[in-house]
Amino acid sequence: MNLLEVRDLRVSFAGFSPVRGISLAIKDGEFVALVGNSGSGKSTVALSLLKLQDDAKYSGKILFKKQDLIPLTEDQMQQIRGGKIAMIFQEPMSSLNPLHTAGAQILEALRLHTQQATRERVFELLRLVELTDVERFYHAYPHTLSGGQRQRVMIAMALAGHPDLLIADEPTTALDVSIQAQILNLLKNLQQKLNLSILFITHDLDIVRQMADRVYVMKFGRIIATRLPTIQPPSARISLPRDKEKPVLHVKKLSVFYDNFEAVHQASFRLYQGETIGIVGESGSGKSSLAKGLVRLLKTQGEVFLEGQNFFQLSGKNLQQARANLQMVFQDPVSSLNPRMTVADIVREGLLVHHRSGTTEIVADTLKQVGLKPEIMSRYPHELSGGQRTRVALARSLILHPKVLILDEATSALDIYTQQQLITLLSALQHDMTLSYLCISHDMKIIRQMADYILVMKDGRIVEQAQAQTLLTSPKHPYTQQLLKASFF
Repeated sequence: MNLLEVRDLRVSFAGFSPVRGISLAIKDGEFVALVGNSGSGKSTVALSLLKLQDDAKYSGKILFKKQDLIPLTEDQMQQIRGGKIAMIFQEPMSSLNPLHTAGAQILEALRLHTQQATRERVFELLRLVELTDVERFYHAYPHTLSGGQRQRVMIAMALAGHPDLLIADEPTTALDVSIQAQILNLLKNLQQKLNLSILFITHDLDIVRQMADRVYVMKFGRIIATRLPTIQPPSARISLPRDKEKPVLHVKKLSVFYDNFEAVHQASFRLYQGETIGIVGESGSGKSSLAKGLVRLLKTQGEVFLEGQNFFQLSGKNLQQARANLQMVFQDPVSSLNPRMTVADIVREGLLVHHRSGTTEIVADTLKQVGLKPEIMSRYPHELSGGQRTRVALARSLILHPKVLILDEATSALDIYTQQQLITLLSALQHDMTLSYLCISHDMKIIRQMADYILVMKDGRIVEQAQAQTLLTSPKHPYTQQLLKASFF
C-alpha cells in the first residue's frame, strides 16, 4: 500500500516552475531515494510535500494516506507536519536554534506533537539516535556539538512526533565519510525498527546504491528515470614518477596550534612539481589546520621550505613575494568571497595587493581559464551558483600564477556533476601550468581521481602515507582501512 503518492505535481513561483509535473510513490516502510544534480528540483519537491514554500502555487495531487494535502489550510497542515510527515535538513546548524539547548528543542517538538513532553522522553529519543551521554547532550548548545551529533539531534526532533514518513534532504552532504556512514546506518536501523518510510534526497549515487529500495532520478524539474544509470567508477590517477631531488614544498615536523591546543603534531612530507598530494581524514583530524598552518594563518612550529626558501623565516617584501607562490582555495566560497565586491574586484584584488597590473583583460583571461565567461565580472557572489563561486575563488588564486595551490574541500558542497567538471578543470590547469596541489577532502572517490600520493590524518597526526595506488589497494593502518570501507571502496 502506498503511504504517499504524488501525481503530476507542479510548483511555480511568479512564472518560474522548478517542478514540472512529477509523479512518485512511497510504500509503508520503504526507503526511496530522489537523486539529481543541483537545480534539478529535488529540494523543492521535499518542501512542497509539506507545503513549506512561500508564495508557491501547487497543482496536481499529493496523496498522504489517500488524503490530498494540496487543498488543506495552514492550520490543517500543522497537524501533518512533524506529527505525520517530518523532515531533516542538510545543514543542522542553520536549522537548530543557537540560543536553546538540544534538550529544550526536542522538548518543544514533543509539546507540539505529543502528550509526552518530559525529560525522560527526550532521553529516550537521544538514546534512539545512538547518543550515549544523554544528560550532557540534553544541556548542550548546538555550537558545542560536532556535525554528526547535531544531525542526530535533528533526527531525534523529527522522530518526536512518531511520523510515518521521514524526509531527509541531503542530511550527510557536509559530513566526513566516517560520520556519514554512521548516520546512514542509523537511518536504516530506524527504518527497520520503527517501520518508518524514508524519502532520501541526495546527489551521491553510491549512497543510493547501498541504501535505497527504489529510486527516482530528477532533471530540470522532471522525473527522467526510475533506476540509476550504469556509470563506470572513475579510474585512479596514473601517478608520475616523483623527482626526489627538488621538492617545491618540503614540510618538516610541522605542528599547528590554537592557543595552547596542538591541532597538528609534527607533520612531514614533500610535494613535487606537477604532483597532487591528497590529505584525508575525518572532521577534526587536523586537515584544514595543517593547510592554515602552511600559509601562516595559525601559530606553528617546525619548518616549511617553499622552492628552497624557509617560508616561516621570511618577512616583508620577501614574504609577500613568496605568498603569491602558495595560494589556497577555501572550503566555503560563500564565506571567503566578499559579498560587497564584484567578481572582477575579487579576482583582481590579489594583483593589487602584490602591486601588479590588474587590467580588465587579465581578469577576463583568468576567468576564461577556469571556464567562466567574462560577462559575470559585474556580478556579486550571491548571484552565482555554487560551482561558479568555487571557480571564482580558484581564479582569484590562479591570477597570481602560484607554484602550489591548496584545495581545502573545494568540491565538497557541490553535486556530483559539478564536482566532475571541476576535477576535469583542475587536471587541465595542472597540466597547462605545471601546478602542484595539496587536495584536502573527506571524499575518497575525489582523492582517487586526483592524488598521486596520499596522507591519512587522525587526531592531528599523519598515521599513514604512500603512493595513491598502494594506499588505496593495500592500506596498512586500521584507520585507513576504516575510511575506505566507509567510502564504499
